[in-house]
Amino acid sequence: MEKISNIILVFFFASHICFAQIDMFSQIKENFSTGNAVALSSNFGNSVTCSMLDKNNFYSRSQLTVIFKDFFSNYKPKEFEIRHQKIEKNGRIYLIGIYTTQADEVFRVTIYAKQENEAEIYITQIKIEK
Repeated sequence: MEKISNIILVFFFASHICFAQIDMFSQIKENFSTGNAVALSSNFGNSVTCSMLDKNNFYSRSQLTVIFKDFFSNYKPKEFEIRHQKIEKNGRIYLIGIYTTQADEVFRVTIYAKQENEAEIYITQIKIEK
């Protein structure tokens, strides 16, 4: 009986972690699709490495929010499509997306995130290339 309850417990936590990761993917897609920098920033860690066009540095959550507000203002969103996503055993998350603007400019977005615990997943690195 104890084995069964342990198996159920492991399954519960594993599925909870998986749903948190899937939720993060859908949040990122939604936030890029709508150009919502404030909502996107809720997924940022305290310090994020960002390489965006000509800018490359470590930024705080608040600094990066301002940078993304500017990016979304200059490159108004039309669509964001997730092309590839990978969840590694060590909790690292990798996502590649294609961001298309209303002017039909296309950007490749690469995002790395880290799962801290069951409910907390934070973006640690973002790269945006034309």
